[in-house]
Amino acid sequence: MKKNGISRRDFLKGAAAGALSTAAAGILGACVTPSENTTAAQGGATQENPSAGEDNSSQNNNFAPEKNAGDWLGTAPVIEESQVIATYDTEVLVVGSGTAGLFAACAAVEEGAKTLLIERSIEEFGGSGIRDTLGAIGSRQQIANNDNPDKFDVITELYRQSNGYGNQKLYKVWADHSGEAIDWYTDRLAAAGLSFLHEVDDHSQNVRYPIYDIGHSLQMSATEGEEGVTAKIIKDYGKGLGLEIHYGTSLVELIKDGDKVTGLYASVEGGYARYNASKGVIVCTGGYSLNEEMLNALQPETVKMININYSYPGSHGDGIKACLWAGAAMDETHAGMLFDRGGIMPDQVGCAKSGILFWMGSQPFLKVDLEGNRFTNESGCYDHILHDAFNLPDRTYAMVWDANYIEDMKRFDSHGCSRMFPHANGAEAVWPLEFNEGVFMPQYREQGYVVKADTIEDLAQKLGLPVENFKATIDRYNELFDKQQDEDFGKEAYRLSEMRTAPFEGIRMSGGYFICTLDGIKIDTNMNALTPEGKPIEGLYVAGDCSGSYFDASYPNLLAGAAAGRSVTFGRLAGKNAAHRS
Repeated sequence: MKKNGISRRDFLKGAAAGALSTAAAGILGACVTPSENTTAAQGGATQENPSAGEDNSSQNNNFAPEKNAGDWLGTAPVIEESQVIATYDTEVLVVGSGTAGLFAACAAVEEGAKTLLIERSIEEFGGSGIRDTLGAIGSRQQIANNDNPDKFDVITELYRQSNGYGNQKLYKVWADHSGEAIDWYTDRLAAAGLSFLHEVDDHSQNVRYPIYDIGHSLQMSATEGEEGVTAKIIKDYGKGLGLEIHYGTSLVELIKDGDKVTGLYASVEGGYARYNASKGVIVCTGGYSLNEEMLNALQPETVKMININYSYPGSHGDGIKACLWAGAAMDETHAGMLFDRGGIMPDQVGCAKSGILFWMGSQPFLKVDLEGNRFTNESGCYDHILHDAFNLPDRTYAMVWDANYIEDMKRFDSHGCSRMFPHANGAEAVWPLEFNEGVFMPQYREQGYVVKADTIEDLAQKLGLPVENFKATIDRYNELFDKQQDEDFGKEAYRLSEMRTAPFEGIRMSGGYFICTLDGIKIDTNMNALTPEGKPIEGLYVAGDCSGSYFDASYPNLLAGAAAGRSVTFGRLAGKNAAHRS
């Protein structure tokens, strides 16, 4: 799943062995500008550098905004047939072996199509893998649990959070077909002895932000810490049906015959390969979260909020660029998956080079600006508080808690990946409390990111906050807890907490944990790429993070697995549709 980064499963292995060093925090917290040449980082292989698309990126780069972003799209490279050292013929060609690509390839080969999958990384790293949590409606598990959300409630929430830019027809396609995709995946994992469970939460408390149990997650205890285990299972399944996989192969340019896409040129060791696809090409190359030039041009506001860039390798936008060169259209509004988990030292502001991944940042504890004043309802979506903090000086705030914080987190009953306790049905937390408390919190305290104090006044001083303002804020927050009513911002009563029991702790936070971009090539309900005029491009399908028409400005994290659930569902449909194209 990764080459130069460090995965969650790596951390779990380290936690189990008790051997994770403080260097891990530094790896996650690197806030540096990439040293790679931008063209190579975009995956833009050239005649002089045909292997530029290989995976040599760091997962943890951060980008400083530029005033002049430049022409990030550029022009398509010119490749002559004389430069082609190999030619391959297939019916369905899938580009990228991540979440969407693996589902697309298996669906196509299941339908009887001769299918070839190309992946830019080398075999031992196996691509970007499959996400741990996938969102769906109508799975067998949801129905058995009597916890299957109304699809139009979920569609409405997706549409609302996309500011109306999302395509409701695509939401319905996802809602109608996602359960089948999850059932298929669950069966494949079960055959290999792994559990993939629907996350059932306790809905006895009233919430202001709608939460729907669409998440299904891999039960990590069953994997024994093996990296890429789920991707290997799905690849082996596909290969058993005849799927062929080429590694070290990077998309450079799509090939067209008139208005139809009929294949592509790829950079390979020693030159270029031509791939002819008689039924269709499915582009599943991921977003552009490691492409500095594209981010600066398309999401300058997101760039300012990134504390840690933990993107999958390969997220350079090369698939998006290839589709645009082939005549496709891209979303004109943009979105990134950004979680409020970027911790900094108490004397720092803004994006700091020593920023850390602070998982507790998404918990709804009291959060104050650098004047010591509360400024928001802390119980909303992960990136909403970052948007709110965008207007604070240096986009920096502090989060504080007292000695009872573990019991508070249990009562908060948070949803999705912020949760640290098993779900109501026993499904494991994505980030277990034992992991957080046994590995990360001791390091953060030792390193000085998390400060501890015996008094509120001392905590204020250690966080660099005005003592009197902060103390008044604490007094008011305790008053609201006693009333069990948030008269100031309307947070749910069960997510209020006290600040009365020493020791008191806190951390400064600024920006977030950046996972991927969510805007991309516009598609129709058949997963065909669309032209600027809204016409489908025959033979060209797009799925996963490089596809668009779905998200805008924000990621609806209270629908756990919404993005990856879209990827598996649309990847599977793209594979089926391409396989049946005549």
